[in-house]
Amino acid sequence: TGYAKDTAYRIARQAWRRHFSVSVQSMDQVDKWSIFTATYPVIFVCSTTGQGEEPDNMKKLWRFILRKTIPHDALSGLQYAVFGLGDSSYQKFNFPAKRLFRRLQQLGGTPIVDRGDGDDQHYLGLDGALDPWLENLWTVLLDRYPLQKPIVPESVAPDPSCDIDYIDECIGASVDETELIPGTHLARLVKSDRMTAPDHFQDVHLFEFELDDSTQVPRWSPGDCAVLRPENLDSDVNDFLQQMRWAEHADRLLQIKPHDESIIPEWVPRRTTLRWLFTYYFDIMAVPRRSFFEMLYFFSSSENEKERLHEFTTSEGQDELQTYCMRPRRTIVEVLDDLPCSRVPLEYIFDVFPEIADRSFSISSASAVTPHRVDLTVAIVNYKTLMQKPRVGVCTKWLLNMELDRTVGLRFAKGTMKLPAGPTPIIMVGPGTGIAAFMSFIGDRVSRNISANYLFFGCRNEHGDFLHQEQLQKWVSCNELQLFCAFSRDQENTVYVQQRIREQGDLLWSLISEQDAVVYVSGNANRMPDDVRQAFTDVAADHGVDDAAAYVQAMVKTGRYQEECWY
Repeated sequence: TGYAKDTAYRIARQAWRRHFSVSVQSMDQVDKWSIFTATYPVIFVCSTTGQGEEPDNMKKLWRFILRKTIPHDALSGLQYAVFGLGDSSYQKFNFPAKRLFRRLQQLGGTPIVDRGDGDDQHYLGLDGALDPWLENLWTVLLDRYPLQKPIVPESVAPDPSCDIDYIDECIGASVDETELIPGTHLARLVKSDRMTAPDHFQDVHLFEFELDDSTQVPRWSPGDCAVLRPENLDSDVNDFLQQMRWAEHADRLLQIKPHDESIIPEWVPRRTTLRWLFTYYFDIMAVPRRSFFEMLYFFSSSENEKERLHEFTTSEGQDELQTYCMRPRRTIVEVLDDLPCSRVPLEYIFDVFPEIADRSFSISSASAVTPHRVDLTVAIVNYKTLMQKPRVGVCTKWLLNMELDRTVGLRFAKGTMKLPAGPTPIIMVGPGTGIAAFMSFIGDRVSRNISANYLFFGCRNEHGDFLHQEQLQKWVSCNELQLFCAFSRDQENTVYVQQRIREQGDLLWSLISEQDAVVYVSGNANRMPDDVRQAFTDVAADHGVDDAAAYVQAMVKTGRYQEECWY
């Protein structure tokens, strides 16, 4: 989501004001040996992915410091602090930060302050824990490293991270070619079909991509994800450039010279145009975070706007920021419409505007069946808030507007759910788009003549949003799948998947207790995962297990009960 990067740069700006020399790096960019010889404080900011897993750009460092051959006092000279970003509604809340903090301590490191646990469920979001943690951090650090001169006032803007200049066209300069992000494969959109009924409130689309034969076709595993980097639509970019008074210079060549090369990814060309940057790199449709307002404050020519912006940057003003921006999901474009006297200087664009974040979607097809085709089952983000215009997702809007035969870059990422190697029975619970990964599960197992597949699918109406109905019923007719559906609104009393689970308690207990079946749960993380786990707990209790909750928890620990849920 970019929250860890945003938090790290916020800490760096505060450190700069206190006259520390600061370097911000992705954990996997860090020279891992430098941690063992560091004579300066090191601050780690960790997000959480999947079901309590460390993010991809932390994995290399994490694997390295887990080595058993590292002496127990190897980090005795390290002063460190760890702040985690997570959501307490998940069972493994901030597990990467907790594990990192503990491991650094095991290797002899000295914590500067207690670990900080940012919680998305806090009424002020992650800042609810970050603000007091930072206050404590600077108190301790300034006690150890007394200032020789005053703290730089909050009214002084930090230096820009890049030098950006227009290139005189007469010198014959041209735009640098855009490099593909490592691991990217070219894929062509060959199908874009709505799966739900036209009158159904939720638009769920099936997007099919054909992989380019000219490159080595990857073999992805069932449960893996396809990663896409969306683009802003031309119409949105044009409106934004006009709003920022950059339209007449949108296609002029720019030379970008970052003061630190780690600030800008390698794939971003150093000679390019504003139009390219705001189409492919900057997320102008994002809901701005606190740091956006902190930076925008420096560039406002209106005292009224400056006062409002300053309020949004204070701890006391966070409730007001939530009301103005976060709850109605007000976008950067809309904020700048509200603040016509606040405009960002060209040289500060990399310090103010967030990067477009990658989007991951569970793959609905099995590489064993269609090795050149990647299917995605995608719920289109479109909802209303207090704002006049509906809120739409950057990625799903981009996909919906994409013409057939358009070629895009696509990468693969490991999912969090893993299939058993052999013919072990699997029990899948996937309401709504939670079914996406299970389509690849079933397709892969059917291709290996494994028929012990049990799916509990839930939706509102059989004729409204029964996703992948035709393929599922085909597998059922061939005795390759047992399917149990809960159509919640097709009868007077609502019926959910957890009720179907209890109804099939004898069958499920036989599979779990006698055949070591593995349970998978995928879908919306609001109430469904807890309700489904309780249903399996009830099944165990009904069949004589004294501590049924502990039994299910033991299944979780051994990988026989796996969840992949999201908000």
